Amino acid sequence: MNGEKERRKAPGIHEVALGALLHDIGKLHQRAGAGRSLPEAVLARAEDVLPVRDGRHSHWHALWSDAFFDWIEESGQPWPADVDPAWVRDLAVYHHNPLQAYRRNPALAATWLVTVADRAASGYERKARDEAEEADGTEAAGARDAFRRTPLKAIQTTIRLEERPAGRKGWFRPAPVSPESLMPEGSIPGEAVAQGYGELWGAFREGWADMARRASGDAGAFEEGVLSLLERFASTVPSSTVDQPDVSLHDHSHAVAAFASTLHAHHAARAELSNIEAIRDPRRRKLRFLVGDLSGLQRTLFRLKSEQVKGLNRILRGRSLRFQLIAEMAIRRILSRFSLPLSCALQNGGGRFLLLLPELPDEETTRRVDELRADFDEWLAGQYMGDLGLGLALSAPFATGDLAPLPEEEGRAEAIRRAGQVRADMRAAIETAKLRQLQAPAAGALFETAYPHGVCPTCGVRPACGEGPRCPACEAEHDLGQRLPRARAVILRLPAEEGGGRPGAAGDEILGGRLILALGEGREGEDGGIGWRFGPAATGPAPVRLNKPHVPVFTEEDMEKYRNLEAHEDIRPGDIKTFAALAHDSSREPDGICRGREMLAVLKADVDRLGAIFAEGLGPEWSIARQAALSRLMDGYFTMRLPWLLRERAPDIYTVYAGGDDLFLVGPWRAIFAFARTLHEDFSAFGGHNPSLTLSAGLALFDPRTPISIAANEAEARLEAAKDAGRNRISAIEAEPMAFGDYAAALDIAEKLDRWLQAEHIPSGGLYRLLAFDDARRRIASGHADAADYGWLARFGYHLARMLPKRTCDPVQEEIAATLCRLFGLDNSFAQQGRYKPGTRLAISHALYRNR
Repeated sequence: MNGEKERRKAPGIHEVALGALLHDIGKLHQRAGAGRSLPEAVLARAEDVLPVRDGRHSHWHALWSDAFFDWIEESGQPWPADVDPAWVRDLAVYHHNPLQAYRRNPALAATWLVTVADRAASGYERKARDEAEEADGTEAAGARDAFRRTPLKAIQTTIRLEERPAGRKGWFRPAPVSPESLMPEGSIPGEAVAQGYGELWGAFREGWADMARRASGDAGAFEEGVLSLLERFASTVPSSTVDQPDVSLHDHSHAVAAFASTLHAHHAARAELSNIEAIRDPRRRKLRFLVGDLSGLQRTLFRLKSEQVKGLNRILRGRSLRFQLIAEMAIRRILSRFSLPLSCALQNGGGRFLLLLPELPDEETTRRVDELRADFDEWLAGQYMGDLGLGLALSAPFATGDLAPLPEEEGRAEAIRRAGQVRADMRAAIETAKLRQLQAPAAGALFETAYPHGVCPTCGVRPACGEGPRCPACEAEHDLGQRLPRARAVILRLPAEEGGGRPGAAGDEILGGRLILALGEGREGEDGGIGWRFGPAATGPAPVRLNKPHVPVFTEEDMEKYRNLEAHEDIRPGDIKTFAALAHDSSREPDGICRGREMLAVLKADVDRLGAIFAEGLGPEWSIARQAALSRLMDGYFTMRLPWLLRERAPDIYTVYAGGDDLFLVGPWRAIFAFARTLHEDFSAFGGHNPSLTLSAGLALFDPRTPISIAANEAEARLEAAKDAGRNRISAIEAEPMAFGDYAAALDIAEKLDRWLQAEHIPSGGLYRLLAFDDARRRIASGHADAADYGWLARFGYHLARMLPKRTCDPVQEEIAATLCRLFGLDNSFAQQGRYKPGTRLAISHALYRNR
């Protein structure tokens, strides 16, 4: 490497993105280097690479990054033909000491892109003390190595809203990203932390060699492969190590790559890549956020002509996946239109996304977004006829200096105010995106549609196509749901005019691009996810992993178990279980005996106050990297942790959708009731039992012959009631939502009641009578009682005496009496204990349904 090296031209955008993604890779290398010092050949470059602070070199991680590039060169790792590795290296290694030879060779001014991006992405997350604490590359092993023993702080445990305390401190154990690694720990021994970093570094280098071999033919795929490697192996590595180690190396590097790439696009459009003053200008408004919001998901999901639609389970699963792919394709189309890499997609989950775009001359940014919006609207109107809409909204332009202190400023108040304005503009764009949907089609007030082949028998609204019985959207959704359980890769191809190659003949058209779901076994599915592939290449890396939502499937052993089900002859091993089969499972006890009522239940849950969490929960030290880190973790819980949790604890539950910050599950009713409790306990542990990070849930029971849309609407209404009642609650069976602790206690009592019913210690008729007493005391508590209601306590005592005549001398009846009194908020002398609490009807109904 030579800082004076002549360049024929400025770096391309993929070289900038790669340099930014790798600018801090030395921090992982450095942590893994315990017991080793830098090679002499690398140390000899210290004067060239490292800045000097207080008379000594600082930012030693840049030399460790340099050593990584030595390894790439010495081991012969390939680069794409259109990527100059020298540019990537210089952009990465010199980000703290940009090359000064730009006066003789102006192209070298581009090395400032990563420097400026680093400052903008970091905001206030990086403290002055942090870099000084790095180990000197010449020091002996063990010296000043606290950073090697410091784990990543779990940012979700630090969220704080209003005057609520933060959660318990939590830390991430250094490990590849997985359902287990998403969960914070209370403390981790320093030796385990250091060992984890060493193992991560070895895994990263192995992954690099594999990725480089498979993606060396495509610069875009190569950049996405590096982004994926960082997500997999640097998501539990802190970027900062001393003052505030709560942003991972992956999230920081991702944000820096977004800023550097977007700055490159801004300056390239103005022919300024050699203009050092323009690149370093912190006051020019060069950037804009673009917010995307896919709305109408639940309405569209349950748009069904009849609940007896054949293949309903596959259609719902396929619809949910297609919604996700619509958002993904929209991101691809937008980034392609601006010639930006995937790193510029900062957030993506649950149908919502956040992109960083350049501010281009002559309002070109707005014009391109308007064109894409019209294109997307036309496709969505034709496919979904107004049910589904994708809103796009740009924030006001902002400068890099709006996100970090300016050198001439004293104090931080003004800088924090500017960053707050950027956040406010982003929130305004989020709200605007919800309102800017289907504008062009809706302008005519009507969607002009013909029905030459009749109406679609699945949705009952859209025109059937001539090639099949369903409309194009329902046909694509059915095919996706059928193929998903056997899929190993998703291939998305953009339209030919946008650089994606000519779309293949097979697959589903989405927003003008092409989707192909590849079947069979393969490396992309090794970690339980599906590999994404983009572009026309037949081979390539799996740069982004779609974690498969959990759905129960029929096994070979199931063929006999479900032989009496309707349409049994259509069932094949590997198919998604039908709702009829799930309902049948609801009556099956652990011993294999079937009893009780066959019913299904739906569970709808989402995170409370999510908007406030992103707006205020990170405090004044907000940065886009911290926001992206929190968003990634939240989406990771629902797309990675949740499927694992279902497989481990509730394998009979079917995922309709999960991602972003919410979920919708269907399953055997008892399994759903039990899983709601498990979900709350697990999510609380994920958040470090943080009172500022909670979720609420709504649960609805339904007969398998009842339209699932009715159950979905009830679950939605119950979820809203749980939030209105104070959040961090669940609404199920009863009119009033309840705290999750009361819900868990009611389920425990339901288990006891079931055992006593089975042993004939209590009659089912006696439990039905108790429900009337609970209605009376609930009306009293709500202020809507009749005169007769006030006698419920006396009638309760009389009924208990008739139902349990021997309770004073029979230990079992004594336990039953004590349990029922506690269930009704009474002590053993029938004195009322505290205020009315819900849970009584839930416990009794649960036991009765199980014994019908």
